[in-house]
Amino acid sequence: MIKRISALVAIVAALFALVWFAPGFKLTVGDLPKADNLKVKAQDLSLVCPGGVYRTGGASGTKVGAFESVGAPEVNSDFNGPDGTTMLIRGNQLTAVDPDGRAEQNSVLLNANQVQSVSSADLAGLTGAACQRPTNDLWFIGGDTSTGRESLLIIKNVTKVDSTVSLQIFNEQGLVTGSGMSGISIAAGKTTIVPLASYVPKTKAFTTHLVSRGGLVAAWVQEKTLRGLAAGGVDYVSPSSAFATTQAIPGVFIRGTADAAKLMKNPDFADLVPTLRVFVPGNKAATVTAQVLGSTAKTFGTVVRQTIQGGTTADIALPGLLDGDFISVVKSDVPVGASIRVHRVVKTKVDFAWLTSAAPQLATVGFTVPTSGISKLSLANPGSAVVDLSIVQGSGSASTAKIPAAGQLTLRFAPGSKLQLFGNGKPIYATMIVDVEGSVAAIPLLDYKNPGGQVAVMVR
Repeated sequence: MIKRISALVAIVAALFALVWFAPGFKLTVGDLPKADNLKVKAQDLSLVCPGGVYRTGGASGTKVGAFESVGAPEVNSDFNGPDGTTMLIRGNQLTAVDPDGRAEQNSVLLNANQVQSVSSADLAGLTGAACQRPTNDLWFIGGDTSTGRESLLIIKNVTKVDSTVSLQIFNEQGLVTGSGMSGISIAAGKTTIVPLASYVPKTKAFTTHLVSRGGLVAAWVQEKTLRGLAAGGVDYVSPSSAFATTQAIPGVFIRGTADAAKLMKNPDFADLVPTLRVFVPGNKAATVTAQVLGSTAKTFGTVVRQTIQGGTTADIALPGLLDGDFISVVKSDVPVGASIRVHRVVKTKVDFAWLTSAAPQLATVGFTVPTSGISKLSLANPGSAVVDLSIVQGSGSASTAKIPAAGQLTLRFAPGSKLQLFGNGKPIYATMIVDVEGSVAAIPLLDYKNPGGQVAVMVR
């Protein structure tokens, strides 16, 4: 009995000690551990160029489903990395290698573009494009698959991860439905060519939306024209800038209108009129007003106004423009995307270029002028205040210029010039127009922002 009492007393004493001396803690349902913020270096800035123009049908031109890259484009680039950084060129890809994260990732660090002139019986003209930072969401407001026209979607996956691409296409009636527009596989490190006529045959006006999962991609639409048996131009449709209620389209340089008027008597040349293409996302209709503004009081522009249904693409002719330098300002009551197709005509030789709406640039933008041909920078100012433009060339020489309110400015630079442009707090909208022996191409000014940042890491 005494043993039992002693054991009971010992147990009670142990329980008392456990409660009295145990570490205290507080439990609140729903609380999460605090996350730590870790600083993350920006991924190395990498730019992808389209490479050589693609010819359908292979070397013979008759092989179904075969696409052959022809020729070698002229790639123009500028790298301004600090000590410890280098530029790596691998195929059509340029990368600013920055192991210690010293450089600010933008177009001043690295910028690149390409131009290529081709001349054959079925493929002739000048192409130009800004090299792209890969992404997963792209819009293309341009292209044509009507008789004698071909539009190829060029998709490049330069990552080490396979990508799956889905497409949406909007024509004049709205969203196009059909099989094969999703689940398009782009293997890591490979290029896939998609003929858009497979989805929108014999269609003059459409907009293409590309979304990728997995590896990021770069893409362009390559359009070519064949008039009868004669090549009638080739160009890239570059990705559109963000949809907005005001869009600025620089570089509407009109040349050869007298020769074009003679050719237009032939129905095969009826499209030699500058054409504005507008896409309206969503379901709400847009009332669109487009002003085409000349560079001088003697360069008369035009104004067009049209209501466009939501979810559709419309082409609007811009007739009556004579030779001269123009820009276009497109305004809408809902956000839209816009581009303009212009032709360059020299006697019976015809080429064309697609001008995408320019993205507004608030920071300093780096750009390299092509070494071939004559290059002119077209700057648009859709705002109500003058933009004071600062220009620094690679040699260190600095200059200034003014872009008038609701106006434009055209500047010519020597081939191969390395430029840095800044609007001193106001946005600049710019496109480089390149002329090589009477053929034309357009290269948009892009700033390749690629910031680092902080990542919240929570350990459980």
